[in-house]
Amino acid sequence: ITNQSKANLLRDTSSQKVTMLRHFTAASARRVHILSNKKQIVGLNRHFSVTPPSPPQPPTPEAPKPPNALTKEIAFGIQNATEMFLKHGVGHQKLAEIGNEAGDVETLVSRWQRMMEAFLGTQVHVLAGLGYAPNEGGLHHYNQHVGEFMQNTDPDTQEELRIGTRDLWRTVLMKAFNVSGEELLKSEMEIVEARKVMHAVAMKMQSPDVLEKVAKLAAKTPSTGNIQMDMSMKHQVVQDTLVHDVYLGGEPSLVEEMGFEKGEKGYISMQALMSEHQNDPMIAQYVGASMMQVLKSAGIDPTAAMGQQ
Repeated sequence: ITNQSKANLLRDTSSQKVTMLRHFTAASARRVHILSNKKQIVGLNRHFSVTPPSPPQPPTPEAPKPPNALTKEIAFGIQNATEMFLKHGVGHQKLAEIGNEAGDVETLVSRWQRMMEAFLGTQVHVLAGLGYAPNEGGLHHYNQHVGEFMQNTDPDTQEELRIGTRDLWRTVLMKAFNVSGEELLKSEMEIVEARKVMHAVAMKMQSPDVLEKVAKLAAKTPSTGNIQMDMSMKHQVVQDTLVHDVYLGGEPSLVEEMGFEKGEKGYISMQALMSEHQNDPMIAQYVGASMMQVLKSAGIDPTAAMGQQ
């Protein structure tokens, strides 16, 4: 190879190297540019994917608080509000629905329970507006306040509140069982007669036949695995037996022996008239002692049950 040929060969090789270097440099630059863009995109994605901080949570509001004690204004205000809802509100509608079904003794217990739900539900609604818990606990708390108020207030106020409570209960009975005031209250019952009636009721409640029937029926109630449900079924046995065996069972029935009409109307009339004397200590003793025996026969803890009532 001549010197000239060698020179040409070296020049060509160098030219190729320069060209390759340019290509490599350009490719490297492109890769750097792409990687740079990827980093920017990843950075943007990270920026937009971060969850924004949660706004500060408002403080949990305190549970409403009932009054520390009842005043005369509060006591009569609750009574009047309850009466208004039961005469003109949702409570009235529920009682009217029950009243449309009146007359069938076989459904008396279930209708009585629905009446109590409407009555107590209305009370709970009114009491919730004063800060009492909207449940049985709130109702129990209110009843404690009523007891304290009645002990500390003057006799005239006690009597006025008692009569208002009695008349409200009678209104509920009349509406739920579609009975007029004339039918329900043909005459008031004197305290001596009322004690005689409740003594007869108490004696029949504690009779061996009644206690044995309660025990047998309660023993047959199936266990649900839920203590409250099991107790509820046993309470149902007690209520059914009291109505159908104590008050309305037999010929003549107890309500007839006490001078009331036979069947449902006689039972409702007796309940309405007895409400006049519900706070009498002797009547309370009759009811309490006999109910203790019935609850024991049903396998229900009398102390817990009476405390709930």
